[in-house]
Amino acid sequence: MNGADIDTGCVPLPQPAARPAGEGTRPHPCTVPGFRRLRLLIVEDEIPLAQAIREVVEDLGHSVCALAHTEADALALATEHRPDAALMDVRLGMGGDGIAAARRLHSALGIRSIYLSGYADHATMGRITETYPLGVVHKPFSAAQLKVVLDLAARRLRGGARP
Repeated sequence: MNGADIDTGCVPLPQPAARPAGEGTRPHPCTVPGFRRLRLLIVEDEIPLAQAIREVVEDLGHSVCALAHTEADALALATEHRPDAALMDVRLGMGGDGIAAARRLHSALGIRSIYLSGYADHATMGRITETYPLGVVHKPFSAAQLKVVLDLAARRLRGGARP
């Protein structure tokens, strides 16, 4: 694990810029009643994609406590930071298998995953289902799709629905 490749600290949410009076504003997600801010571990082997996902997650009002690029990094960082959930790439290139990593996070630490996948074949989806995921988002995905899955995950976690 290379310290330059990961961020081990949670990132504070930037404060929204002030708008002139009378200009239409949409409330920040953190100010909406019932909103639950998730602390997430992003597990993605493609560093530019991991950074882009981080930006979207933070724009949606959640925090990212760490970025992992391999299965081993995911387990170590999850043990250190204890995120609410992991955003898990299914295929981690040379760094391992995202589904195996998610299974280890769940069995060792009780941390469930939301999968980010470019694969929707029957075998892959069957393996994903066996890990009791909080959700699946197929690549390429939009911020709106990720928002829906994160909102559902927050509700499931808030309700204590953990197998």
